[in-house]
Amino acid sequence: MNKKYPKIFEPLTIKRTTIKNRIAMTPMGTNYGETSGEMSSRHMNYYTLRAKGGTGLIILENANVEYPVGSNGTSQIRIDHDSFMPRFYQLVENLHKSGTTVAIQINHAGASASSARTGMQTVSSSNIPTKAGGEIPRPMTKEEILHTVRKYGEAARRARDIGFDAIEIHCGHSYLMSQFISPYYNKRTDEFGGSVENRLRFPRMVLEEVRKQVGPWFPIIVRISAEERVEGGNTLEDTLEYLEYLDEFVDLYDVSCGLNPSLQYQIDSNFLEDGWRSYMARAVKDKFGKPVMNAGNYRDPE
Repeated sequence: MNKKYPKIFEPLTIKRTTIKNRIAMTPMGTNYGETSGEMSSRHMNYYTLRAKGGTGLIILENANVEYPVGSNGTSQIRIDHDSFMPRFYQLVENLHKSGTTVAIQINHAGASASSARTGMQTVSSSNIPTKAGGEIPRPMTKEEILHTVRKYGEAARRARDIGFDAIEIHCGHSYLMSQFISPYYNKRTDEFGGSVENRLRFPRMVLEEVRKQVGPWFPIIVRISAEERVEGGNTLEDTLEYLEYLDEFVDLYDVSCGLNPSLQYQIDSNFLEDGWRSYMARAVKDKFGKPVMNAGNYRDPE
């Protein structure tokens, strides 16, 4: 395998962090989290086995930065308080023993949350549900936006202090950052809506605060929906334009696609051919010259 596909097993260095090969485990919800938001023993075993299998980079499933309003499920892990740090520390220590680079995805669900679970109305850029028949959120105030920016920064600092090697900010898949970036959701008329620059203002503020908290050498990964595949949403060309507002803070792009109404492309339907998404990652790499990763239907290393 090494001789047939040598590039897959070459190391990759980003800032001062070296990933031992080009195989990554992207963030996937497990429903293994405790109802308190802590990692469980099942989590520990699940990720440790994947590290032993040789994966170069493991990105933990999305951790909530602002509870309860940003919650994405009753079993979602949390990183909004120092009390969650000890179990993360134990996990990172375990995975490092296998030579694995470990990152964590931090996230705010926005309108993808559920009022039945959180006990409060969901929030977003506007009052547009994330999917047909979904809950109608209320637009965030500027004060709430500034508060959430701080929460992202605090979560990022915790991740660095725990010993994670990198952090991923989720800016796709109909979560809060995506709800501001996408014209499909963002109907605001203030400084956080309308033009590309305005729609990217909140995500840029988040990335700027994260960089401030983690320092210049800690790798920041950004996950995007490069093609939203909904009428009125961002195309690949739109994405290549809006990333200009984020690029100075990004070290690696995690190039995904789709929103909740186009879920068959966000979580690939099995009839989609192997590697069908790769042109999006190639376009991002060609424009910005930075490492990219791509998920979806890759059943064969070729």
